[in-house]
Amino acid sequence: MSDNVAGRLQQAVAAGVVLALGLWIALVSFSVEDPQPYLFPQLIAVAFVGLAVVAFLRALRGANRTGSGMSVEQLQNTAPAIALMLAYIFVAIPTLGFYAAATLAFFVLYSLYDPKSHKLASTWLMRVAVTAGFMTLIYVVFAMGLRVQTPRGMFI
Repeated sequence: MSDNVAGRLQQAVAAGVVLALGLWIALVSFSVEDPQPYLFPQLIAVAFVGLAVVAFLRALRGANRTGSGMSVEQLQNTAPAIALMLAYIFVAIPTLGFYAAATLAFFVLYSLYDPKSHKLASTWLMRVAVTAGFMTLIYVVFAMGLRVQTPRGMFI
């Protein structure tokens, strides 16, 4: 398989996965009894699906400039993040609740990919501070500002 065809196939598969995920989110957000708390997820789902359809069609037509696809090294570098996000979505959120799970996932992801030393206390303090600041911002925007209901779990 030529590099160009491999790159197009890789883009089509990725766009197809994103499209399927977007359709699932749309289905879930539009099939509720009380649609008011789901207005924000519905808006995001519609935009998500629309952009995924465009990306999928462009990939199928070969309209995107493609390279040789993802290298094994790039896949190895992204695999921990993909595994973490799957665990976050399917295990942590239902068990711990959105905010506790998001805090844990953000901290782990930040720690995995932060190039600074993992031996210094100051870098760990910075990771904790950035995580706390980011999650505070997320809480203020979504819970207080948009009044989005998030999944509840062990730690609400």
